[in-house]
Amino acid sequence: MRRPSSAARLLGSLFLLQLSATGCASLFHRHPPTPETAGVPIEKRPTPVQPDTTMAVETKPVPAPTDPQPADKPAPTPQPTPPPPPPVETAMSPEERKASLQRIVADTTAASAAASKCAGKDLLPDMQSVYETTRSLLSQTRAAIGHEELWRAESLARKARQLALSLECH
Repeated sequence: MRRPSSAARLLGSLFLLQLSATGCASLFHRHPPTPETAGVPIEKRPTPVQPDTTMAVETKPVPAPTDPQPADKPAPTPQPTPPPPPPVETAMSPEERKASLQRIVADTTAASAAASKCAGKDLLPDMQSVYETTRSLLSQTRAAIGHEELWRAESLARKARQLALSLECH
């Protein structure tokens, strides 16, 4: 465990000293009322003189920043950026792609069926919001499939299905 530097100890001591010097307006435990101030409202009493607790701190000039590269060494040439990784879908096997599409179809079918029961009905504001969000998620799912982002489409379809389950339109 590192020990605090002398500057940190000094700052900590100053903080504690300042903390102990402050307090509430009536400090009977420190300054009991004198016979002159006994029975006098606190607003009318003279303010006791506080000791000077400020301390001078020595400051040193900060040296100017130095050049990180010496003049005799040439600057390193930037490395070419590596090509971006291939999309996730290219790493999917045909079986994985088929299974992902089946899950997307099942989720979107269930969400669409639940949402279609509410189409054209007067809904309470909270149910209207759920209905609109479900429709938006289904639309985003179709767009993700169009961009071949099956991982995103599957996630959106799952959210749409879970949200549509809370719709209660019969």
